Amino acid sequence: MTRVFSRPSSKTVLLASALLATGCAGGGGAEASSAPAAPAPAAPAATERPATLAAGVFTAEQATAGGQVFNSVCAECHAEREFRGTDFFFLWEGSNVGRFLEVVSETMPEDNPGGLTEDQYLAVTAYVLQMNEYPAGSVPLANDAEYLSSLTFERGEDASESDGR
Repeated sequence: MTRVFSRPSSKTVLLASALLATGCAGGGGAEASSAPAAPAPAAPAATERPATLAAGVFTAEQATAGGQVFNSVCAECHAEREFRGTDFFFLWEGSNVGRFLEVVSETMPEDNPGGLTEDQYLAVTAYVLQMNEYPAGSVPLANDAEYLSSLTFERGEDASESDGR
């Protein structure tokens, strides 16, 4: 599967840097090959996909795999609290999953941007959604730029209101 991401704007890079650099000290991160491989999601037909984050756009298995990647790669520089509740929504509320995936996949890990597999980036994104109390569903999150850009991060009864500290 080829990437369908576009080049991030300077505003997005600035926002991502503010979020992602808070935990990065510039130390060497784990190589992509040392991270657990995420299961490859099958791309379902667009009509089968949930229309909102609250409807469950990732599977529990995908989020579990994302947690493993986060703990083996991302946690070298980042704390989970950066990606949930108040800290996360401060930067990402009103934005969309496609933009988040694009920024993370093009800028992380800091010592090897773009160095994870597409499935690993999707799994980490699913994990971030799970950390923000979005429910899992039966269809894995898949790399479809148009669909992912339609999924907006919004606080509400289905997303975390706590800051996770």
